[in-house]
Amino acid sequence: MDLEVVGVGMTAKIYRDKNVAIKLYKNSVLTVVEEEAKLQSYAMKAGLPVPTVFGVKKIDDTQVAFEMEYVDGEPLLHEKMDQDECLKKIRSLVELQCEVHSKNASEFPKQRDRLTWKITQNKYIDEEIKDQLLTLLEELDTDMNQLCHGDFHPLNILFDGNKHWIIDWVDATRGNPLADACRTYIIFKQFISRLASTYLRYFCEISKVSSEEVLKWLPIIIAARLSENMDDKARKMLMDMLQDVIKEN
Repeated sequence: MDLEVVGVGMTAKIYRDKNVAIKLYKNSVLTVVEEEAKLQSYAMKAGLPVPTVFGVKKIDDTQVAFEMEYVDGEPLLHEKMDQDECLKKIRSLVELQCEVHSKNASEFPKQRDRLTWKITQNKYIDEEIKDQLLTLLEELDTDMNQLCHGDFHPLNILFDGNKHWIIDWVDATRGNPLADACRTYIIFKQFISRLASTYLRYFCEISKVSSEEVLKWLPIIIAARLSENMDDKARKMLMDMLQDVIKEN
């Protein structure tokens, strides 16, 4: 494909064709990409700032293309920001995340089912710990229907100079916003650790919840994240975090 590459992820490469962004998946199933497109469309119809979906098509036996509106923006955070600007952006992130959580998501998959599947098929933790985590999930889950992005972090929010856009809806579910916030907190801990406590403080302040309520989800969300593609360094950090959390409890 002789087009400008504007992004590279773990499972897809993103190209630009004028006003169209083409998310090209290799070794993916058509129905899986169609489901992502459907979730993104639902989010857009809910009134959230989400790129318009144009369609999904199979390129060949190994490639599937997801076409959507191209957003000419940069990630929410970047290295050139000073401390004050960085703090403002984190507050903007939290406000946007709370806007997502304000939406009813009855048409989305259940968060609990997604977390259960990720924990159950995780090959990095033993069965006894899995059973403990699934029991905890049953206790914490209250069958809520609030929209949760599932991977809400600075790289999935683009700013075009006037407006923030939310991208990458593949993990969106209906469920508990505290679990969604806990995942964002973990991602900050992994990649921008100095800002993790700031994020958590802002989220608790705006959502009017305690940090303890969010952090109850830590072992579940860490275990679920361990099932994802990542390098050895990132996985070791998560394993260490999980062991520390289990010891504390």
